[in-house]
Amino acid sequence: MLYVTKRIVIRFPHAVVLHIAIAVLTLCSRPLFSQNVLPDSIVLPIAVIQATRAETRNPVPHTDFSAAAIARNHQAQDVPFLLSSVPSVVETSDAGAGVGYTGMRIRGSDPTRINVTINGIPFNDAESQGVFWVNLPDLAASAAEIQVQRGVGTSTNGAGAFGASVNLDLSKVQTEPFATVASSVGSFGLQKYSAYAGTGLLPGKVAFSGRLSTIQSDGYVDRASADLQSFHLTGAYLDDRQILQAHLISGHEITYQAWYGLPAQYLDNPRLRTYNPAGTEQVGTPYANEVDNYTQRHLLLHYQRSLSKNMTLQLNGHYTRGYGFYEQYKAAAAFDAYGLPSFNLGDTTVEVTDLVRRRWLDNHFYGSTFALRWSPTVQFKPVFLLGGAVSRYQGKHYGEITWAQIAVNIPKDYRYYENDADKRDGNIYLKTELNFTRNFSAFIDLQTRAVQYTFLGFDNAQNNVDQSVNLLFFNPKIGINWQFAPNWTANGFAGIAHREPNRDDYTQSTPASRPQAERLFDLETGVKTGHKTWNASVNFFWMQYYNQLVLDGRLNDVGAYIRTNVPNSYRAGIELEAAVQVLPQVTLSGNTTLSHNKVRGFTEYRDNWDTGAQDTYVYQNSDLAFSPNATARGEIAWQILPATAKHALAIAWSGKYVGTQFLDNTANAQTTLPAYFFSDVRLNYDLKKVIGAQVSVILAVNNVFDARYVSNGWTYRYTSTGYDARPDNAYTRLEGATTYNQTGYFPQAGRNWMATIRLMF
Repeated sequence: MLYVTKRIVIRFPHAVVLHIAIAVLTLCSRPLFSQNVLPDSIVLPIAVIQATRAETRNPVPHTDFSAAAIARNHQAQDVPFLLSSVPSVVETSDAGAGVGYTGMRIRGSDPTRINVTINGIPFNDAESQGVFWVNLPDLAASAAEIQVQRGVGTSTNGAGAFGASVNLDLSKVQTEPFATVASSVGSFGLQKYSAYAGTGLLPGKVAFSGRLSTIQSDGYVDRASADLQSFHLTGAYLDDRQILQAHLISGHEITYQAWYGLPAQYLDNPRLRTYNPAGTEQVGTPYANEVDNYTQRHLLLHYQRSLSKNMTLQLNGHYTRGYGFYEQYKAAAAFDAYGLPSFNLGDTTVEVTDLVRRRWLDNHFYGSTFALRWSPTVQFKPVFLLGGAVSRYQGKHYGEITWAQIAVNIPKDYRYYENDADKRDGNIYLKTELNFTRNFSAFIDLQTRAVQYTFLGFDNAQNNVDQSVNLLFFNPKIGINWQFAPNWTANGFAGIAHREPNRDDYTQSTPASRPQAERLFDLETGVKTGHKTWNASVNFFWMQYYNQLVLDGRLNDVGAYIRTNVPNSYRAGIELEAAVQVLPQVTLSGNTTLSHNKVRGFTEYRDNWDTGAQDTYVYQNSDLAFSPNATARGEIAWQILPATAKHALAIAWSGKYVGTQFLDNTANAQTTLPAYFFSDVRLNYDLKKVIGAQVSVILAVNNVFDARYVSNGWTYRYTSTGYDARPDNAYTRLEGATTYNQTGYFPQAGRNWMATIRLMF
C-alpha cells in the first residue's frame, strides 16, 4: 500500500476516554481563577453565524434547534436523525440504525442539493457536493444551535442550496468552567463514550474547551459495522471589542460497506432482510476488510471586531484535510480493465484474477470568508450585511491493487488510474433589511458566485485530457415580513439559485454531451399566528426548476450512464406547523407537508439486452424520484415533573409518516418505496446537584411498533426476450412481459433501543 501523505490516526479506547474525563473533571469542576464577566453580547454566537443564518423576521421558512433541544434528543445517531422533526425531512441510514453513513432529503431534494455549513464554512464536498456526516462523528454534541432553512434560503457559502440549507453553530463561548462525560449503549452493539470540558473564561479573557468521542455499532444490516472517533478543540480570546476563536475538528471512520442495498428478491423474506452483498465476491466467508476508511480534519479561524457602535467585521479562514480509501475484493477481474496485459501460462492465456483494490481520495480544501455588518441609526433602521468567500479544492483520485491471486504482471505500487482535480469557488453578497415600521420590513439579498473547475475528462475525440469549465451565477432574493394584526404575521419570499454539475457529470462526458448548470426559482409565502399556549403557521412553496439534472438511463457519447438536464420540473406544496399546550404539563406539536413534485416531460432510455440498443419511453407530468406527496410528524410531550425541580421527568411520544416514493422519474408502481409510519418514545430524567451539577438520563425506544420499512433505494430497468436474469441476480424482478428491473433497497431497523447517561459538572 502506497501513502502519499503521512497518516496520523488518533483512536480513543473507552478506558482512555474515561481517564481523560476524570482528569478534566477534577480540573474544571471548580473555578481555577476568579472569573471575568463580559457583557452579554460577547457570549452570543459570533457574526460568522449571523451572516448565513435567517433571523427571526427573515421571510425564509426555517427551524431552529437550541442547545437545550439538541441535548434532549441527541444520543449517538447522526445529525439527519436529530433533524427528523423538521417539516419535509426524510432521513435514512445505510446501516439501518442511524450510525455510520446517514443522509436526508428535504422537500425531496437529495444531500447534494442541501447546503451545509459549520460556523458559516462549507461542509459539502466540493466535487460531489454531497454531505458525509460520518466524517465528523458526534458533531451535534458540539453544536450550540442548528438552523434548517427550507427552499433557496439566504445567501450562503459553497454549493447552491436547492432544497434547503443547514447551519451548525459551534462558536458559542462558555464563560463558566464545565465538564460533561457521557455514555450510550443500545441495540446492535451500540456503544458511545464522550468527554467534553471547558475552562470557562480565564484571566486574560481566554477560554479553552475540548471534546473526545468514540462510537461503535454493529449496524442493523449484516456486517454494517462502524468504528468512529472524533475530537473538537477550541480556543478563544474575548474582550469588549473583539473575539478571536480557533477550532480543530477531526474525525476518523471505518465503516463496513453497506451502500449496495438489499436485493429486491430478498425484501419480503424476514430471514434475508439484513443481507449485505458487500465482500461476498470472496469465496467462502465475506471479505473482512471491505471497508471505507477515511480521516477528515477541519481547522477554522474566526476573528470578529467591533469597528464602531454600529459596524462589525468578521474574518474567517478555514482548511480541511481529507484522505482515505475504500477497499474491495473483486473476483475474476479482467486484467485489461486495470490497464494490465494478459499473459501466457503454459498453453493457457491468463486474462483474469481475483484481486483487492483500494480507491483513494486525498484532498485539501481551504479559503476564507468575511462579513461586514452595518446598522446605521437612521430612518427605516436598515441593516446591511456585505459578505463573501473564496475557496480552493485540490483533490487526488487514484486506485491501487494491494493484492492479487495472480500478480506476476502487476508492478509494485501499481496505480491503475490517477485523476487530479482543482476547483475554485468565490462569491460575494449584499443583504439588506429595511424596517419601514415596527410591523413591516423588507429583505433584499443579492449574490454573485463564480466557479472554475479543472479536471481530467474526455474531449470531443474521446481522449482523456485536462479540461476546465468556468461558470458565473447571479442569485437574487427578496422578501417581506408584515405583522398585519396582533399575533398575526405574513411573509413572502422569492429567490433564484443556480447549481453546477458535479464531478461525475464532468469527468464522464465530453463537451458535446456535458450537462448544463441547474436553475431554480423559489416562491414562498406564509402566515404565522400564536398566543401564550399555542402557535401555528402555514407556508406555501413553488420551486420551479430549469435544467434539473436527473438520471434518465441514457448512455452518453463515452458510454457512461450520467445525469441529463430535464427542461421543466417543479415542486409545489404546503407546509403546516402547530403546537398547543393542552394542559400545563402536556404539549402537542406536529407538522405536515403536502406537495406535488413533477417532471413536465421526461424521456426514459431503457437498455434492450437483445439488440444492444436503447428504447425510448416518453412520460408527461410524472413524479420526481424520492419525492413523497405527503409527510407528517406529530409529538405529545408530558413534563411529568417540572424542569425546574430537583428531579425533572419528561416523556415524549412521536410518530412519523412518509408517503410513497418512486425510485426514478417514470412513476412506475413496480419500483417504489412504499409509504411507511414509525413511532418513537423518549424519556428524559434530570437529577440536579446530587452528583455534580446535573445527571441526565435519556432512554429511547425507536420504531416502537416494529414497522418494516425502507427509506432509500435504487433501480435500473431493461428489456429482454431472450434472457431472464432472476436466477443469476437477486436484484432482478420481472415487471411484466419482457421488462425487468434490478432494484436495491435500504431497510431500516425494527424496534430498537438506546440509553444515555450524562454527568455534568
